[in-house]
Amino acid sequence: MLAAAMTGLAGVAGAMGVGVGLEPPVLPQPPVALAAVWAPVSPRFRTEQHEVVEGETASGVLRAMGAPSDALIAGAAGGLNRLSVGDVVQLDFAEGESTPWRLRIDKGDPTVFALVRTEDDAHYAPVRIPVPYHIETGPKILTVTSSLWQAALDAGLRPSQIMRVADIFEYDVDFNSELLPGATIQLAADTLTDDAGATRVGDIRGARLQNGSKTYIQIRYRLADGTIGWFKPDGSGARKPFLRSPLPFMRVTSGFSAEGRYHPILRIKRPHLGVDFGAPIGTPVRAVADGVVTQAGAAGGHGNHVGLQHEGPYSTGYSHLSAILVKRGQVVHQGDIIGRVGMTGLATGPHLHYEFFVNGKYTNPMTVELPNSGSSELPEAEKEAFFKVRDEVMAMIGG
Repeated sequence: MLAAAMTGLAGVAGAMGVGVGLEPPVLPQPPVALAAVWAPVSPRFRTEQHEVVEGETASGVLRAMGAPSDALIAGAAGGLNRLSVGDVVQLDFAEGESTPWRLRIDKGDPTVFALVRTEDDAHYAPVRIPVPYHIETGPKILTVTSSLWQAALDAGLRPSQIMRVADIFEYDVDFNSELLPGATIQLAADTLTDDAGATRVGDIRGARLQNGSKTYIQIRYRLADGTIGWFKPDGSGARKPFLRSPLPFMRVTSGFSAEGRYHPILRIKRPHLGVDFGAPIGTPVRAVADGVVTQAGAAGGHGNHVGLQHEGPYSTGYSHLSAILVKRGQVVHQGDIIGRVGMTGLATGPHLHYEFFVNGKYTNPMTVELPNSGSSELPEAEKEAFFKVRDEVMAMIGG
């Protein structure tokens, strides 16, 4: 039953990495056994390593690496179904054996989920073990020439971390349309070095985006209650009433045009009163702000369509969806997944058609001046500690 559930839940889709299932239990390990698990792999072992990419499943990754996927999935107890794009899967094989000594899933955290064969070789037991990383925090600079994605890969960031960089500035800049060539992002980031000397980028502590003449700075801070947030240097929160885009990191395939554009299906010139984002079918579509669902269903040439009414004069529309995940009258919150990208209605390929209305009038979503009220601010009692963190981070990112 567990194996069947794991197989069904282990899919990896785009940048979504949260699965359903139980957290693998932390099994008690005597000091000697723990040392053995993390002892450097001796020459009689070979190691296979694979970084998860979009569309892969846990069982598919394991099979491709030569692992007994059924046995490992049966012992995973909820770890494998949390695979996400950018996770690194490692298998250590004993020479002359067809089954791995251990499987490690490194999600860039201070701990790694591992499956280790039991002493009787009968099955695999899941454990979570601290990784002996040496951590140094320092600056990393990303210069955008062709795309943020490539600039971040060149700097050593994994796909999941690239999405995180876009998330940091998602209230200020739409990375789909507003990032200028030559823009720079300076990060204060941890560099993790393991006992074998391999390095990787860890947590991001702060970021400074220079986009043309505009500068944006965000500082990561852990509050007294343990929650982590991003704040501007003055202590005001990053969150605003509206996100700049319903998709975090996709390409604009057709912009807003009140004068008209040539419609590829109707073969006539007519206004294009929204913005099209090219994205794979199934990509999650987010509500850009809190609101109430006013439409949720088929809408002629718009295909499957969701309409939202937000506070004040603002409303938004999301068209050509492959799936609608909300109902009319439902209250939604900013960031909620309301549907998935598709190509229903008059569409030549998978994309999201996004519309923005002010007092019922079509408005360009990429240039509309969004309300700025509602951003949270640090409690007064937290500010002294925050400013100390801010000064340390600012010394690395400038500004």
